[in-house]
Amino acid sequence: MKNAAPSYTPFKVAPIAIAVSSALAMMSSTALAAEPSTVELEQIEVVDTAQDGYAVKSAASVKYTQELVDTPQTINIVNEQVLEDQGVTSLEDALRNVAGVSTFGAGEGGGGNVNTTDNVTIRGFDANGSIYSDGIRDVAGYSRDTFNTEQIEVAKGANGTISGKGSAGGSVNLVTKAANLRGDKSSISASYDEGDTARLTGDFNKVLSDDSALRLNLMAEQGGDYWDNGEEEYKSYAIAPSYFTKVSEDTDLTINLMHMKQDNTPVIGLPFVTETVSTETGLPEGMIAEQYWSNYYGVKGLDFEEVDATTLTAIINHQLNSSWAFRNQTRFGETETKSIVTRPWPNSDGTYSTERASTNFSENQLAVSQFDFLGEIMTGSVKHDLVVGAEIYQETQKTPNVSLDNVVRSQTSYDATNPGVTTATGSYTVDGYSKDATATGLAAYLSNTATLNDKLQLAGGVRLEKYKIDSTQNVGRGTSATSVSAVDKSDLISWHTAINFKPSNNGSIYASFANNQEPNGNNLSLNGRSAEQVAEYASLDPIESITAEVGTKWELFDDKLLLAAAVFQTNKDVYQTVDNVLEASGEQESKGMELSATGQLTDTISITASYTHQNAKVTEAADRTNRSGEVTNATGNGLSSAPKDSAAVWLSYQGEKLGLGLGAEYNSGNEYWRQNRVYFTTGDVTLVNAMASYAFTENLSAQLNISNLTDERYASDYSAKGHFLPGNPRNVKATVKYDF
Repeated sequence: MKNAAPSYTPFKVAPIAIAVSSALAMMSSTALAAEPSTVELEQIEVVDTAQDGYAVKSAASVKYTQELVDTPQTINIVNEQVLEDQGVTSLEDALRNVAGVSTFGAGEGGGGNVNTTDNVTIRGFDANGSIYSDGIRDVAGYSRDTFNTEQIEVAKGANGTISGKGSAGGSVNLVTKAANLRGDKSSISASYDEGDTARLTGDFNKVLSDDSALRLNLMAEQGGDYWDNGEEEYKSYAIAPSYFTKVSEDTDLTINLMHMKQDNTPVIGLPFVTETVSTETGLPEGMIAEQYWSNYYGVKGLDFEEVDATTLTAIINHQLNSSWAFRNQTRFGETETKSIVTRPWPNSDGTYSTERASTNFSENQLAVSQFDFLGEIMTGSVKHDLVVGAEIYQETQKTPNVSLDNVVRSQTSYDATNPGVTTATGSYTVDGYSKDATATGLAAYLSNTATLNDKLQLAGGVRLEKYKIDSTQNVGRGTSATSVSAVDKSDLISWHTAINFKPSNNGSIYASFANNQEPNGNNLSLNGRSAEQVAEYASLDPIESITAEVGTKWELFDDKLLLAAAVFQTNKDVYQTVDNVLEASGEQESKGMELSATGQLTDTISITASYTHQNAKVTEAADRTNRSGEVTNATGNGLSSAPKDSAAVWLSYQGEKLGLGLGAEYNSGNEYWRQNRVYFTTGDVTLVNAMASYAFTENLSAQLNISNLTDERYASDYSAKGHFLPGNPRNVKATVKYDF
């Protein structure tokens, strides 16, 4: 028996999970013994891209059997039309549309430095390990492009029965564009902006026959020097073919391939003047003055980033009978990243070192297969929407051991206000791996939404998952680093239950209660800074979180506008050391309220808007003694990247030829907590964005996007090691699109 004592122990969870699963099983067996159901179940499509402006009726995952208005959970969806109107091309920029989601990385979680990967926090909890593509987890760290994305779905709160192990705050799911039989439709788009970013994309869907179609998405991009330092550049190239065929009247097959390469010269930080640097130089503490933001603080000839990502996915849908369908999705993926980026690192004499490079080398492989049986059955007058499924997966991650001993720099330090140009000769070497981890999992799940009558629905589900990670990794630093091998096995139980009351056909009022479990090594790295600590962590139970949510949703204006409101509370256990014993006795909490509106106000006016007020903090923590011998306690501290108030709104008008858009993003301030104090806060930030488009012909159109219209200065990321990353200045982007 493991020695953890979490706030919500498995002994409390298990009876709920067993009761839910037993009830579902009894309902299923009763129904199967009854007369065959006459309820029709439409053939499942992988993705239905037919959108009406910004309105989205349902989430793409087949595990959500109800439309959004009847789904008892906060789910925010950003569809392709929003992305196109805003000129958005990255996941992080797309997520700015969703309040309660922060992309402020607060680099300490990434090893003390800002990084170039997607950084996502939902309701105050790190969600970097809960980013999915078509319901399959993508644990590799890189910046995701949206060229092949149909829509982005953010499911908030504990969500273990849908997505499995992961974040207490929720998950992000990118829905892939896929071939379809809805007709020939193609487009080519070219854009250029003030960061000298040139981008070319193509989307071609061709119906080959009554039963088959081919789709091809292409992307090429180069540029990104928004602060005009003369060195920063991002190059991306991608191809994503998709093939759909109806194998028979009841069976269809979709095969999706995606291959992307990135070749970047990134900048991950400018000097943040610390107290020591300020004392030595007379520079004011904080972000270095804006007049120096065009300086290049990297090392020419050394700094680079390369990403190579490939996924192959096969989806089979088969209609078993009038009431049951089967779906299998199998994916093989491989992502390799190589990155060496120098970041400003203050010396004790007030200068900055050129020898503090962040290395991020990773080799990721994924093999996963999901099996879902979806059906509608009747028990008397009660209708049950059932999902019965299983998932098997293997994730591997290797981290090459990189040495920069052979690199010689032209200077070892510089003045922050006059860094000059640092060049490098020689190259890095790779010798073995500092980490080699393989995680395997097997899960089975069952969920049911029972419609008792036209006013009342009950929902429940359970997911049982066996997770195992086998890792050999280096712990400790420098010459004291040692290699440690360990195996951690976890039995995860996820559950949810909800009640949904429908005062009318277009509205619902719900209450839901769900959990989530996160095993040690969830992100393919075992916890621990020594061999002893690694062994201790491996003996602990998974971290558990529980979310309670009460909300209401309403469809207005011919069901084209979805309004939603909810209050929520999530409690998450955390590991901590008490009297030299490691246990899961600490707790973090996030509670608050959310409002959102998505869809059509009129046939020509669209809106996507959301607001979140949250209070995310540490609620239970043990005393700790710092290096000065002072006893401290984190209870009452806030959580990083969890602004108390955040909002986003975007309104667009689309006439016969003219289109206009205007929106704003606001947060009350991202804070970075470390050593029981706020090391840095962005302060409140408001960004205004605008768009204008014009259709010259039925096929040819042009669009102008202006982001950060008021030219706000703010930090988009920060590290306590002495550097920060500024958000982009005002940027004008022109796009020409040809549809045919």
